[in-house]
Amino acid sequence: MTVFFPNARKQGLAAISALGVLFASSAYAACTQDRAVYTDRDDDYTLTFKHFPEDQPVATSNEFVLQRNDADLKLQGVVMHDEAARPNALIMYNCPSGDATGDELAACTVWEGVPYALKDGAQADYLPQAKEPAAQALLMPNLSGAMSNFNFKLEKPIETFPWEVFRFKECVPQQ
Repeated sequence: MTVFFPNARKQGLAAISALGVLFASSAYAACTQDRAVYTDRDDDYTLTFKHFPEDQPVATSNEFVLQRNDADLKLQGVVMHDEAARPNALIMYNCPSGDATGDELAACTVWEGVPYALKDGAQADYLPQAKEPAAQALLMPNLSGAMSNFNFKLEKPIETFPWEVFRFKECVPQQ
């Protein structure tokens, strides 16, 4: 005689799903922010933080690259933490290297704002600094709008912009 439990499959799937969340949670918790990699909802864009070796001083709090996965579009990002205020982030495209004037920096700045770390329970906090545990997810308010209004001067216009929430994908291994 075979006994059939109609909810057993659902319960098994729920348990597997819960384990997946648990392992994903431990993955980002064991990762420092300067080794974290994130992706937007549709996996169109990847946001990768720059690793700073332990023996090197960190000039800025965080640096990252935002890249469109199926194109050559690469944007440079930097987050500056100030002791008394919120962190401020800039995402730039084709900025001049070396000393640049304020006007030159303004012309190549795609987005400026406060990056938020999102946690379970709809909790938001400021982005962790480079050597702190990585955020579970990131929110960059109005990034899509800012990108859609920026003139990238590309032969083919960008048709898809990233979602403003990026979920933790992986941790770059220590070398």
